[in-house]
Amino acid sequence: MNAADINATAPQVGAPSDTAESGGDDTRAALLRRAFEKALVSVATQVISDSQSDMDEAMSELDDG
Repeated sequence: MNAADINATAPQVGAPSDTAESGGDDTRAALLRRAFEKALVSVATQVISDSQSDMDEAMSELDDG
């Protein structure tokens, strides 16, 4: 490989190197992925909280029984 080949395949200086394929953080796909992950964490947290409340209530009923 000579210098011309390297320059032909090298990214342009100043060109954004982050793409959806490389998983860059500035892409629309990455932003959507982070939004989905935040929403998923929010839903999971709510489900766990509700489950914990149900468990606490069941344990309380056992103690009273």
